[in-house]
Amino acid sequence: MRIALINSEYPSPTHSGHGGIATYTYLAANTLASLGHTVYILVREGTSPDPISDSVHIYNYGFSPAPGLHRITDKFRSGKIVWERGNSRNIRNTLLSIHKRFGLDIAEFPDYNGLSYQCSGSLPFPVVVNFHTPSEIVDRLNNLTLTKERSRWHNFEREAIRRADGYRCPSIALRDLVTRDFSIRTDSIEIIRNPVSTDLFDRINKSHKNDRIDLLFAGRLEFRKGALILLRSLKKILQLNEHINVTFAGETELGDAYSYRQAIERTLSEAERKRVWFLGPLPSKKLAALYCRSSGFLFPSLFENSPYSLFEAISAQLPVIASSTGGVSEIIRHNETGLLFSPESIDELLGCIKKFIENRQFCEEMAQRAYQEIKTEFSPEKIAAESISFYQSLIDKFRDGRKKSR
Repeated sequence: MRIALINSEYPSPTHSGHGGIATYTYLAANTLASLGHTVYILVREGTSPDPISDSVHIYNYGFSPAPGLHRITDKFRSGKIVWERGNSRNIRNTLLSIHKRFGLDIAEFPDYNGLSYQCSGSLPFPVVVNFHTPSEIVDRLNNLTLTKERSRWHNFEREAIRRADGYRCPSIALRDLVTRDFSIRTDSIEIIRNPVSTDLFDRINKSHKNDRIDLLFAGRLEFRKGALILLRSLKKILQLNEHINVTFAGETELGDAYSYRQAIERTLSEAERKRVWFLGPLPSKKLAALYCRSSGFLFPSLFENSPYSLFEAISAQLPVIASSTGGVSEIIRHNETGLLFSPESIDELLGCIKKFIENRQFCEEMAQRAYQEIKTEFSPEKIAAESISFYQSLIDKFRDGRKKSR
C-alpha cells in the first residue's frame, strides 16, 4: 500500500523530538515501511527529518496563494486561515504530483491546522483525519477566552475535519467528545491506539536512588496539563516526606507556563525550592534518561487523548500517579497498572503519593504490568496492522462510491 502521512513536524531519530504527534508519525511511518508499505511524509518547510527506512520518502509543503478571484476573498479572512488554506492547497498539489508519478492509495491528516481543507473531495483517493485533539477542544480545556478570530479558526478546522472520508482516534474519550461537539457519527470513527516503542528505554539502565523519592512531571506547564493542581498541591506533596524531590521537564519559560512556574515558586520556602527542579524542554535521549532515573511519574492532566509522555513513563517502567480523566483511564487501571486520582481532589492526589511512598514494591509491580501491556497491546507492528486493515476498508468504500457515481 502507498500511504501519505501529512504533519507539520517529524522528529529526527538522531536529534530531539517535537512532541507526541511527531512521535506518532515517526513510529507509524517507519513501522509501515518495515512491513513492506511505501510511505510518503509531507512536513512543513524548514523541517529536516532523518528517516530510518528507505521506503519513507519526505516532501516539504509550503504556502501556495489562492488562484484568480479567490485572492480577493482571502483579504476578508484571518491571516492564519489564509496561510493554512494556502498550505493545504500546496499539500493537495503535492499529493496529486506524487499520485501521478507513483500512485497513492490513501492520505492521513491530523485534526489541527485545517491541513485537509483543500484535499477532501478533490483527490482520487480517500482522506483520513486522525484525531489528536482539535484546537477547539484544547482551547476549552485550557480555559481560554473565546475571541471572534479564534472562533473563526475553530470553524475553519471544523470544516476541514468534516470534509474527510474517514476518521481514526486513539481513545474512546476523545472520540466521544468529537462526536458530541463536531456532529460526527460515533460509528464513523475507528478506535486505533497510538503505537508505542520501548526500545530507547530498554537500552537505559534504571538507576533509582534508594535515599531519594524523585517524582517527574513531563510536559508544558499549562492549565489542561494540571498546572493549577500542581500549584495547589506541590507544597503539600513535599511535606509528605523530606526525601521527595519534584522535577519539571518541559516548557516553563513562555506565556502561561512561566506564570505557573513563578506562582509555584512563590508558594515554596527556600528549603523546599531546593527540592524542586525546572529543567525546561530536553532532547529525547536526555529526557529518556531522566525517566529512567526517576522514582515515579506525576501526571495530573485535566484531559488527555493518548499521551506519549505517559507511554514514555510506562516504557521506563516508572510507577504512574495520574488523574483519572480522558484516555488516561483507558491506559491505566487503578491499583492494577498505576494509581489514579480525581483531578478535583487534592486529597486523593496526596493519598496516591502516600501510598506510592509506603508501598514501593507494590507500585513497581504495577509498573511492570503496565510495561508488559503496552509492549503487547500498543506495539508498533500491531497498530500498523490495524491501520492497514482500516485503510483498506476506506479504500474499498471510496472506490465503490466512485463506481456508483459514474
